[in-house]
Order: sequence, then C-alpha cells, then structure tokens
Amino acid sequence: MKYGIQLYSLRQYLKSDEGYREVFNKVKEMGAETVQLSVTAGHPYNTELIKELVKESGLSVCSTHSPFSRIVNDLDNLALEHLSFGCNEIGIGMMPGEYRKNHYEKLDEFIAQLNRAAEWLKQYNIHIAYHNHWFEWDDTKEGKVIERLIKDTSKDVHFIPDTFWIKVGGDDPVEFLDKVNGRVQTLHLKDYKKTLGVPIFRAVGKGILDFKEIIKKAEEIGVQNSVIELDLSPNPYKSLQFGLDFIKELK
Repeated sequence: MKYGIQLYSLRQYLKSDEGYREVFNKVKEMGAETVQLSVTAGHPYNTELIKELVKESGLSVCSTHSPFSRIVNDLDNLALEHLSFGCNEIGIGMMPGEYRKNHYEKLDEFIAQLNRAAEWLKQYNIHIAYHNHWFEWDDTKEGKVIERLIKDTSKDVHFIPDTFWIKVGGDDPVEFLDKVNGRVQTLHLKDYKKTLGVPIFRAVGKGILDFKEIIKKAEEIGVQNSVIELDLSPNPYKSLQFGLDFIKELK
C-alpha cells in the first residue's frame, strides 16, 4: 500500500502553478508516495502541469475530487485528463446539496448518476469513487443514506472512506471498511478527538482512532493508497509530516 497526502490539506499553498510545483516537491521530500488532487483547492489544477509534476517527482496521483457537474456533463474529457496523468479513479468529494434537500428525496437520482458514471467509465478502466462526510449516516425511510449508497450502487462504484467522518457519523472505521470490502482503492486517514463534546480534526496519531487496526484492515481488503488529511491546521506541513511518520512507524 502506498502512503501519501490529500492535497486539500495544503490548499492554502495551491494558488498558482508555482505553488503546485512547490507542494509536490515538499510532499515528495516528506516521504509521500502518492497524492490526491482536489478541485476545492485555491487554484484548480492545470492538467498539463500535473503531468509534468508526476513525471518530475515520481509521485502518483491516486485519486481526485472532481466537479460533479463534469462527471454528469463532461465525463469523457474528464476521464482522458485523468488518464493523461496516470490516475484511474475519479472522486466525488461530497454529495451535492440538491440531492440532500427535503430529506434526501433525490437520493435515488444521485445513485443512478453514480451507476451511469461507473458503467461509462469501464471503457477507460477508471472507477468513480464517493467520499463520505457525516450526513451519510442520516436515516431515511429506506435505511441510512450510507447503507443505500452501498446497497444500491454498482460494485463498480468505489468509496473513499474518511476515518474522521465515519467516526462522527457514529460508525467504527474498521467495521465500515469491512462493509465496502473490494470497493476501496483510496482511504483518507484523519484522526478524531472530542473537545467539550465537539468532534475536532486531529493530526493522525494525536487523536483516539486506532490506526494500527485501521491499516491492518485496509491491507486485508486490498486498499492501494492511504492518504493523510487534515482539514484545518495552523501548520499543515508539520501536522501532515507527523501523521505520515506515525503511520509508517506502525508498519
């Protein structure tokens, strides 16, 4: 399994092409093997630049968070862009708000979009992958949102489990990985702690999650990439380096 960084954590430095180059260089120096790209970073990535940086750094791009509008309306071009920098997973960072309105009345439509994308992407040998937050553990008349996403999507639809948000949703990360066995290529590693009853982001190794068991389960179910992520930090490079070192020392 490769270990790397979710570049959303470093979004404050990604406001120019030069910023991307510096981040790739620093992440490589930190000991990362792979990165995940996110369109929510400050400056949308330039595909040609990413191709250069992958070649220069030796880092792979394990996955992305791509605009849902492009997944629906521009999937062929999006797929070709991913292939150009060697990435075979198109990620969705969050279910768009329109599908969550009125207690998820359009959830079936969202699931259908995932299934259509998964089927279409087979010709490119690319998977669509959904990244969870906490609301997927909300109840609907037909069961929890996450249960419906797992049950009603094609097995070709992948998941990008986020350890922090799984815990916030009330589930156990190790047990959840069992539920999506065979459907996870990329895993987000983010620690969890409560302060005054409120869940807060913590650097990996500084919270309460059992990453030794999480990594053990991830390897068991065939996860290929685990990326360290921290949404908020006064010193993101320091936090990510701590997390990356912590995970490697568990081996």
